[in-house]
Amino acid sequence: MIWNNPASIALLLACRQYGAAAQPTWPASTDELEDIMMLNTGYRARGFAAGVTPCSTGLGPGRNTAAEWLRTAFHDMAPGSVYTHQGGLDGSIAFEIKSGENIGAAFASTIQTYAPFFSSRTSLADVISAGVYTATRSCGGPVVPIRGGRKDATTAGPQGVPQPQNAIGTFKNQFLRIGFNETEMIMFTACGHTLGGVHAADFPLVLAQGTAPNDYGHLDSTVASFDSKIATEYVSGTTKDPMVVGVSQQHTRNSDHVVFQSDKNVTIRALQDPTYFADTCKSMFQKMVEVVPSGVTLTDPVTPYEIKPYDVQLTLLASGTKIKFSGDIRVRTNQRAVASVKLIYKDRTGAAVTSPIDTTPKGDAAGFDDSFSFYGFSTELPADKSISSFNVAVDVGGGTIETWDNNGNGFRVDDTVLYQTPQSCLDGSGKLTVVAAVRNGASSPNLQVIVKNPRPSPVAVPALSTTTAAMTTQSAVGSYQLYSADYTFSGSQAESAMFNIVAGSASDKYKTTKSLPAACKPLSSSTPTPSSSSSASQALSQISSVASSPTPTPTPPSSAFAFQGCYYDPGNPRALTGAATFDSMITVEKCATFCSSYQFFGLEYSRECYCGNTKDELSVEKSLSDCNMPCGGDSSQLCGAGNRLSFYKNSKYTPPGNSKVSGYKYNGCYSEGTNRRALSDTGTSSDSMTVETCATFCNGAKYFGVEYGKECYCGSVLNAGSVLQGANDCAMVCAGSSTQYCGAGDRLNIYEKGGAASNSETPSSSVSSTVSALRSTIVTAVPTSDPTPLLQSSTAAPSTTPTNGPSLAGFVYEGCMTDLVEKRTIVGKTRTTDENSYESCAAFCDGFQFFGVEYGSECYCSDSIRDSPEVEEKDDSECTMPCTGDPTQACGGPSRITVFKSLKPFTGRSNPVISGYDYAGCFTDSPQTRVLDDDFLFDSAMTIAKCATYCRGSKFFGTQYGAECYCGAELASPSDQVSEADCSFQCGGTKTEKCGAGSRLSLWQRTDPVPRRRRSRFAPAPAA
Repeated sequence: MIWNNPASIALLLACRQYGAAAQPTWPASTDELEDIMMLNTGYRARGFAAGVTPCSTGLGPGRNTAAEWLRTAFHDMAPGSVYTHQGGLDGSIAFEIKSGENIGAAFASTIQTYAPFFSSRTSLADVISAGVYTATRSCGGPVVPIRGGRKDATTAGPQGVPQPQNAIGTFKNQFLRIGFNETEMIMFTACGHTLGGVHAADFPLVLAQGTAPNDYGHLDSTVASFDSKIATEYVSGTTKDPMVVGVSQQHTRNSDHVVFQSDKNVTIRALQDPTYFADTCKSMFQKMVEVVPSGVTLTDPVTPYEIKPYDVQLTLLASGTKIKFSGDIRVRTNQRAVASVKLIYKDRTGAAVTSPIDTTPKGDAAGFDDSFSFYGFSTELPADKSISSFNVAVDVGGGTIETWDNNGNGFRVDDTVLYQTPQSCLDGSGKLTVVAAVRNGASSPNLQVIVKNPRPSPVAVPALSTTTAAMTTQSAVGSYQLYSADYTFSGSQAESAMFNIVAGSASDKYKTTKSLPAACKPLSSSTPTPSSSSSASQALSQISSVASSPTPTPTPPSSAFAFQGCYYDPGNPRALTGAATFDSMITVEKCATFCSSYQFFGLEYSRECYCGNTKDELSVEKSLSDCNMPCGGDSSQLCGAGNRLSFYKNSKYTPPGNSKVSGYKYNGCYSEGTNRRALSDTGTSSDSMTVETCATFCNGAKYFGVEYGKECYCGSVLNAGSVLQGANDCAMVCAGSSTQYCGAGDRLNIYEKGGAASNSETPSSSVSSTVSALRSTIVTAVPTSDPTPLLQSSTAAPSTTPTNGPSLAGFVYEGCMTDLVEKRTIVGKTRTTDENSYESCAAFCDGFQFFGVEYGSECYCSDSIRDSPEVEEKDDSECTMPCTGDPTQACGGPSRITVFKSLKPFTGRSNPVISGYDYAGCFTDSPQTRVLDDDFLFDSAMTIAKCATYCRGSKFFGTQYGAECYCGAELASPSDQVSEADCSFQCGGTKTEKCGAGSRLSLWQRTDPVPRRRRSRFAPAPAA
């Protein structure tokens, strides 16, 4: 058997992607940041990259999240100064969302996405820098080296972000202030603009309003690919960059042109080379994230550990004679196949122990460039010998064992202070009890609790506060003394809290409440943990016996919840994406209690509990026998398995809604004011906020509003700039009631004094009222000069004739159906509007056979309903979301669409005859790898003939998304022919033709020979 010290191998592997960097020594201050950057999918995945995966991901029409993450980092850094050493990348942008330099929704949504990853272990500024690495890598860009150690600002910083209207001298001075010379200014601008584009609504002097599609202009033709097209298209004169061509020239907002040509295009020409472009952008982005204020010392670049321990925990067992030693070991598997992993350890005195500790596989994970496997261990050690450190031995097969010693330090374990999870608990009132065992002779311990406290909107990042409490003596157990301390959380603090136990120089840190039981267990009643020598076979035997028993049945029966089946959990995203807890003593009842404010809950892998109000579309039902692992707290119950969820529905769930308040009517969801709060007379904040609490506080004011879950505002007037928003914008539940909505960031649910209380609008209660209202409404056609009659409704007495579901004159209700984002049930034409109703959607879809309304504000049109197994008819109770334009109507729900069929004669849409071309069919396409990439045209009045004319004799042309036209001499990327139903978007310029769909190309191919271009007499002849 060959024993290797693999440090040099690891260095070579790390250098390939991350540059010259030594292996980190565990534990490091950047351990949390390393997880955020490296663990994208799989076991223990952090899911940070999900927001920009794939690179084309966006939060709305024309939006590209990866580009927004890069812009956020630049806008945070740009006001900094290398002269004064103030500002830079410091997270101050969280306080600058409403600054005139930070126009658009990108910055607020990015900070909201980042907020959950901010903690006492990772600053917001470090998370922003991780976003640069993640966004760049997701889009195929280089690995940007990221260092940790940034400190967050607590207030807004100065202004200083470059603006499109600046003169070149101003640009140069601004970039010099942040440490970039003229050449680097050009390089950085090109790198920053390889992704995304410009929104006309935000920059009307850069991009003309009405630009198709979605009032959005791409900066280059590969909006979601990190490449050098921004340079090559500029140099070739084919660019459509709105900051180079178009109305920006008239208004001197063509800043990309101003910057690129400032050195007579020397730098931008060099950046056409893809390799040089990638290397340059790597350097520019690293330089950007390392502009930091004085007092900040950055760490070494974050690189992936080859070996990294997790949750290493010592727990004193009953009688005090033994200690449980448990945790996980992560192994980087890029270049190694792992046969086994063992821990070789030393006892408290430093003496080597001959018997290694075995591990068992727990799961796999992956990042952009790395793969990992996790191995768990749990064994018992004599308390008098204990453990002081361990090395990790990895059997990679072929008789080779790699030994990892943490850069010669060993992986240290301190048995002075032991956090006692079984004796600690978090009860239903929010009271935390922490018990610790401290070895005799050590200092008395303190409990440190770190909680997140929400800041007033629009600041989405909470403030951290730390409370320290002395722990009191309980009893002596063996050579240890037990101590305890209590702390009571308010609101939802416990969900993200972290706590440490510190005794002098010894500590047990970074503990969370997620695994705590609701009741503390005395040490004397602790259940002994099986030793590692027998645990594997016993556990496998136990699981096997459960799986081989008759078809499993859910346990226990209860009127509070109902078993739904065994479901697949993709992991990224989770089947249920609400709250989660991890408890080695989990039971079905305990999970049900934890998830009591959610519609669904599920148990997985014996100890995991997940909550949510909707189930992810990728989560499909599996065989009951797949969920075969016993629950950690009750072996008679089943708690899923790996990627398998025992799925339950809470029978007593009440969905949130907008409450009735006596003497007030509900006005809707409103934005904050332009220069002051929407309601500015007085206000309060409370962790027990409800709508009624706010109404009482405002004591008869004309208006009151609830915001950000816990804030209440009162006013005699609604101040300027506060306007009605979509109902879905106010989606935060009240801190004091999970059944009421209390606005959101920068959004208020506003109530006005006078009249009877408005209807609650809760989805569940709206079902019967909606059907009743629809049944009592007669919709008639009012003749007009337009060939399409207007729809007019009038109220009549309820009909005594039984009806099924909602109704609309001239249409047949088809039912409530499933709808997937990637495979729409209805494909042809779509819009999202705050005025959505049956009537408005029917008018918008005139000429189509079907229309459907979904998620309150969405309207879809089509000539047919997709014939696919994914399309299922559901009970009407699943389509209950009030329409944004008429809350008495139900407009579908999440992944549910309310569908109607027109009674008008329907002839369908057909492809016209195009001279010299045949229609080839409907084909797949992608923004990253266009099938036709020679030229393109966006025109809201698109027709097939217009596209054919524009492509001027190309061998191929195709239409897409109703308004897009693409040309090509060849098929530049692989493509698959799909069903014609996939290409059913109506052409913008005519109701009788079909122009592809999202990522679907209606493709045409030339039938006569393509004219040969005359070769210049100066061009060399082709080689024979």
